[in-house]
Amino acid sequence: MKKQTKKSTARRRTSGRSAPGRKNKKLHAEGFRMPATLSLFMVLVFGLGLFYLWFSSRTEALGRQIKIEEQSLDTLRRQVAGEEVRWNELISPRNLQAALTSQRLQMDWPRSDQVIHIRDMALWEANAGQLNVVGHLDRRDDGGLRVQ
Repeated sequence: MKKQTKKSTARRRTSGRSAPGRKNKKLHAEGFRMPATLSLFMVLVFGLGLFYLWFSSRTEALGRQIKIEEQSLDTLRRQVAGEEVRWNELISPRNLQAALTSQRLQMDWPRSDQVIHIRDMALWEANAGQLNVVGHLDRRDDGGLRVQ
């Protein structure tokens, strides 16, 4: 009689393939399944959160920009006020007289026939500066002024 040999219980490998008829447990693994509505809701909430963060950061950036522009405007207003003070000092009668004297210019106040008074600026501009809309002020006998 022949000796009985033990059958080996080791599986034979066949080039990475599973035995025919055997189910692949990875493909049929049971696990958590998320409903589509819950997935869409989570994506929507995530999108709204990102939009809120973007909108909030944009608002803060614009607020900072407004603050910088207001400071710049305040600085420019102070400069304008300083220039107006300087200009008013330059055109004061005392300084004008000193400037005329330093330049050796002889100037006097205009005569009444040299002064043109414009009654309606818009009408004067509409007529391209025609003299028919201007008049001269003449002194009256009683000391007042008369428009011609």
